[in-house]
Amino acid sequence: MELEHHHHHADSGVEEILDAVVDLEEYAREGKRPPLSRGYRIRVNGEPITVEKPRVTGREVLTLAGLLPADNYTLRVKFSGEKPRKVELDEYVDLRHPGVEEFKALPRDQTEGA
Repeated sequence: MELEHHHHHADSGVEEILDAVVDLEEYAREGKRPPLSRGYRIRVNGEPITVEKPRVTGREVLTLAGLLPADNYTLRVKFSGEKPRKVELDEYVDLRHPGVEEFKALPRDQTEGA
């Protein structure tokens, strides 16, 4: 079986990249660390968004979610079993950290320009 060769990288020290989008909420529920993959499905205010790299900044999450300008929003990340934690705009979130469930974004000042 020649076709099977590309799966056996174990000895090369390279972590295999899953050619798929993984749903972080599913991994958080199971308490597993998401694999390196082509994309990561996160939820921002309940809306699914696909991120194509394992580390993103708060600004990138807001931008992908169409919440612009990002400076007008406060972003929080929710880890399973923990309280939501604020993410600064230039702070990186490791999407492969086990337990990343979802993101919540709120306008910084709900009265202005509402």
